[in-house]
Amino acid sequence: MGDHDGARASVVVEHFEQQVSPLRSLIYFLFALTTLPYRRAFKSYTWKPIQAIRAANEDRTTLLPLVKEWKADKYDELQAVQVAATFCGCAVLSSLPWSRAEKAYWITDALWFSSLILSIFAIVTSVQTKSMLDDLPSHGQLVNSLPEHEVRRISRSILRYKRTPGLKHYVMLFIWQFPSMTMAYAWLFYIAGLTVGLCSPFIQKLPWDNRHKIAITYLSFTLVSVITYVSATIFVYAGEKDFERSVANSRNSTMAKPCVGTNGEENMQSCMRAPGDDLYTTGTCTEGYVENTNGVVVENEPVHTTRAKIQVDRAKASEMDSGRTKRSLLYS
Repeated sequence: MGDHDGARASVVVEHFEQQVSPLRSLIYFLFALTTLPYRRAFKSYTWKPIQAIRAANEDRTTLLPLVKEWKADKYDELQAVQVAATFCGCAVLSSLPWSRAEKAYWITDALWFSSLILSIFAIVTSVQTKSMLDDLPSHGQLVNSLPEHEVRRISRSILRYKRTPGLKHYVMLFIWQFPSMTMAYAWLFYIAGLTVGLCSPFIQKLPWDNRHKIAITYLSFTLVSVITYVSATIFVYAGEKDFERSVANSRNSTMAKPCVGTNGEENMQSCMRAPGDDLYTTGTCTEGYVENTNGVVVENEPVHTTRAKIQVDRAKASEMDSGRTKRSLLYS
């Protein structure tokens, strides 16, 4: 009887997973499609940093450097958003009189007014987001001596949850990426409105005149530009994947680098700097264990191992670039 109930429960679970999997795939597809116009900015300045901060789990040694870097990058992103949104708003305002004079299709004005309001909100929300960043400690204050309650406040201010991510966390994630989203869609709507406006003679089936020739010329150059943009986006995506594989391989090779302790023995593990220490460890390192100078083997704590790996990654990044490289803002 128990085996029969267990088999029935297994069938129910399998059926539920089969139903959930397509739904999850659909949600992921819609999510990727929605963020497509600003995918790189969303991934580099919101999604990945928030994931890393969430994984830090309020551990000050891991959390504070992540917050320090993310805060600086977010400021740069918001500055770029303000400039781009301002240019977009100016482009819309200068184009609106033309659509009235040429009696363009009504969708043109609808798209351009939508672009204008998105540009305005991109500027306004970027200012609000900067004010939230200003509530976090400054660059010089983000040090390991920061009080514990302040570390918890920083984590909760960014993530908006205490124990497990909930609705507030995902709403906050949406807020962090909102300025880039509105700016990207503002430009998308402006270009769409421009295309509809110039193609109005074809849409309205007007007699052949110079406006048809202008539309054909515009569409020709637009087609070349779109093909080039899509190709560049594909190459950027491929470059990201190659870079991620390179970082993973470098990390593996670094972690497997021989480490020689004071007793002259060698192990297949990198010499890693402990958090807050100025000197490298003098003991022999193994995967999950450390041999100290007295020859006693002690088990490595997972937190210490994670911290040490992060230190190795930072050292590797410093070798690749002497200064902190700024990721380029490619809204693709």
